[in-house]
Amino acid sequence: MSPQEQALRQLLTHAQQAMNAGRWLQAHQGFYQALQSGSQSPQVHHNLGLCELALGRHDAALRHAQQALNLSPSLWQSRMVQGKALKALKQPEAADAAFAQLLQTQPDNGEALLARADLAINVFGLPLQAMQWVRPLLQSPEHGEDAQLTLLMASVYDRDSTAQVLSDAVKAFSRRHLRLPEGVLTTQTITPQERKPGPGGLRPRVALLSPHFSASPVYFLTIAGWRHVAKGSDIVVFNRGYQSDWATEQFKDLATEWVDVQTLSAEALAQRIHQADIDVLFDLGGWMDPMGLKALSAKPAREMFKWVGGQSLTTGLETFDGWIGDEWQSPKRFQHLYTEPLVNIPGGYATYTPPPYMPSVPQHKHSTPVIFSNPAKLSRGFLAWLAKLPGPKRFVHHQFRFERTRQKVLQALGTAGVEFICPASHREALEILGRHEWMIDTFPYSSGLTAREAAAMGMKVKVFAGELFCERHSLHLQN
Repeated sequence: MSPQEQALRQLLTHAQQAMNAGRWLQAHQGFYQALQSGSQSPQVHHNLGLCELALGRHDAALRHAQQALNLSPSLWQSRMVQGKALKALKQPEAADAAFAQLLQTQPDNGEALLARADLAINVFGLPLQAMQWVRPLLQSPEHGEDAQLTLLMASVYDRDSTAQVLSDAVKAFSRRHLRLPEGVLTTQTITPQERKPGPGGLRPRVALLSPHFSASPVYFLTIAGWRHVAKGSDIVVFNRGYQSDWATEQFKDLATEWVDVQTLSAEALAQRIHQADIDVLFDLGGWMDPMGLKALSAKPAREMFKWVGGQSLTTGLETFDGWIGDEWQSPKRFQHLYTEPLVNIPGGYATYTPPPYMPSVPQHKHSTPVIFSNPAKLSRGFLAWLAKLPGPKRFVHHQFRFERTRQKVLQALGTAGVEFICPASHREALEILGRHEWMIDTFPYSSGLTAREAAAMGMKVKVFAGELFCERHSLHLQN
């Protein structure tokens, strides 16, 4: 072996070790250097695609995955990178096609089935389809945990079991899969008494953890609270997501510290939060970020509370000091559905802050009822109820641009009197919403932010209520 070949092998070994340890930037540098040294291995392109994906550079991830497939069409792992990059680039149908292509040759590929199930729930609004795909994986040593979580999350939207049964199943899953081992937090933090005052004096350190510091419910339902908290506290943001928009800048303006932690493992995340000397942490990710929940199982902050963001039902963790709700969302009689102590805020658990582009309320409104909701919330029971309601129905959501999403509704209601509107932006969606007199809410999973937007636009909301937190979002609007 020539000295050049030996150097390349050593470079690849170090890069692989860095990737195995989750040091993605270091791994990327190593694999890129190998590429620059003349390597044309499809595995190098594949590994670079993995690194780019982990670092949130999705265009580059897609390029390397495609190059790897050009060199080695049988490299199915690169087909997975291709699909994940396409999903992140908001090309879900192309992503689904990539996963489906992989499954044509490997019909039992668990990673591809889970990826398609994720798209089915979160993009195409088909939770029952997701359940069908993941059930064969429940006994898989490699994919059983993810399959079980997918099944539980799909069941929040459409299920045959009771709220108690689902809540108990989530608690059991959490106990089994969302617990870090004892002794993870080996580093020491200073005590509040030892803390050195900053420019504003000695102020509490309040942490926010979420993958959705953007124009999402996390912004619209919590930003007013953080603006108040920031007057007397230092805000430390642990950012778990890659999306950045005008709302992200609002969070950054409030933050004393902004820490990007997208690539950290649960253990590393727990240690990073612990080192930050946090007095109170608010989790704003919930079931949108199971890795974040696992980190919080070690209780890396002195006090922790669950609030807006993936707050569909209990996390199953005992480390939270409270679950922030109100008398409508989480009345104390439902404490048995939660591991977290219920902390109910008088008057409402959240404050709606309209966007700067909030349209004015039209004087004249349509009498046709509008269903403005994530299509995943259109359960079998809801569609059966809606089928008995006479008159036309108007469905508004950008996800109805997908044929399979529309077919779900048409198969239940028929084509007569059914209309789909696909707004191109949040502003356009609000303008459409405001033109209607009535919004019909969904069940069992009800509208959260959308119901508040409807009320702000002067609309009436047809309300349903169950027992889980996510089944009671619009109950405070009941006349």
